[in-house]
Amino acid sequence: MSANSSWLGLVAVCSAALVGCIPEYRPPTLAEPHAIVKLRRSYDTSGGSSLNEQLLVDEHYAYRSGVPSQLAATPRIDSILVYPTPATFEMSNRFFHVEMRQEYESYTVQTPYTSTESYSCGSGTSYQTCTRTVTNYHSETRYRWVTRPVEVSDGACNSELRFVPSANRVYLLQYNYQEPNVCSLACFEQVPAAEGTFQNQPCVAAPEAK
Repeated sequence: MSANSSWLGLVAVCSAALVGCIPEYRPPTLAEPHAIVKLRRSYDTSGGSSLNEQLLVDEHYAYRSGVPSQLAATPRIDSILVYPTPATFEMSNRFFHVEMRQEYESYTVQTPYTSTESYSCGSGTSYQTCTRTVTNYHSETRYRWVTRPVEVSDGACNSELRFVPSANRVYLLQYNYQEPNVCSLACFEQVPAAEGTFQNQPCVAAPEAK
């Protein structure tokens, strides 16, 4: 395996560790009532060596990607199916690179020790008390230096909005990242116009979730 392949595998492991317990979004099937949401991302600046992106729909993972940060220079579009119900859409991104760092950690080992115990011995009507040496174990805390991969942030942002998708409609979510902590998310309905073109109209806002 090449050094580059090893590094990419390392990044994948690090990124997966950050996923946590956020549930996955279960999109509707084509046979169910649904709307199409196109997610377009554009970046004015970038950083680091990797880019993670994610879209949450009502706090469920609906889209995730991990790509080299140089791909941020070109706008990209992906599509998902969503239910025609009010929902909150939150888009976020994070540029980062991986460094190997030493950390001081504690760990536990089972340490043996000997002790003497008594037991009944003998036979018939002759009972005696004997002793024997036994080995037991106790937990012992120790410390050590370990080298671990650490993701170092090079800029991140998130933005959200809430709107009401309608069945059989197409929507565009435009996410624009300007710099760390400065980004925006806009929503448009793509209404068919003449000769296969679209007119972008503002999405219908939804009431705040209770």
